[in-house]
Amino acid sequence: MEIIQIMLRKKPITGFLILTFLISLISFVLMFTISGAHTPESLTGLPIWLIAIWSPNMAAITIWITKKEFLVKLQLAFSFPKYSWWMILAFVPIVVAALFLLIEIKKGTVIEWMNFKVSYLFPLIFVNLLMGPLGEELGWRGFLYPAIKDKYGWIASALIVGTIWAFWHAPLWFLDSPQSKIPFWAFSITVMLLSILMSMIYNHSQCSIIAIILLHLSFNVSLGFIDILGSHHPGEIVIKSLYIYAPLVLILVAIHELRSVSKWLIK
Repeated sequence: MEIIQIMLRKKPITGFLILTFLISLISFVLMFTISGAHTPESLTGLPIWLIAIWSPNMAAITIWITKKEFLVKLQLAFSFPKYSWWMILAFVPIVVAALFLLIEIKKGTVIEWMNFKVSYLFPLIFVNLLMGPLGEELGWRGFLYPAIKDKYGWIASALIVGTIWAFWHAPLWFLDSPQSKIPFWAFSITVMLLSILMSMIYNHSQCSIIAIILLHLSFNVSLGFIDILGSHHPGEIVIKSLYIYAPLVLILVAIHELRSVSKWLIK
């Protein structure tokens, strides 16, 4: 046990990755082997899915406890940062979803608006918060991204975290999960673009992940909202949305870098 603690203190990034994938791997094995655990909609499956989803957070928390940094890191991650317009990026998925629907309406696509009721909104937000951003972002953006940012630079670090994040989801394509309805290549590109957006937010949030959690949540909720309307298959939604996300993220990265260069020149 002491050897493990020493390893986690001396090589926290390696320890984080091992713990995250080990916890999630055990959960995925249970999903495959236990009857009814293949879906989070069952009482048997829900706790197993939650353990898998929360594995990045559990790994980060374990390392922080080992290094006696837990309370400090937790307080920093959930602190309210000074306002920066970069935090508005948390609502980019909502804007993208709105543009997507406007384009589809203009094309003559029938949107089943009556499928969605206001009473669906709170469950949609609560479930998506619990089954995603709240369970992951303390690990991905609260721990891993800042741990490698200084060494690799923010863009490379965003792509590294995005790659690991996408690969971590891969077993879901062997289950009847919502993600499995999306082509893995489209999902991976989307995750990379979201990782870049989240990293830009983090760079201006004084280590807070609140706006990042909001971005993750707004993406999941927006996708769920469009899916409920029933006009598109989830995979089709994600693929078509890439035509909006890709150029938008490239423009935002250019603005981010130009502003950074401008500040450096002024100094």
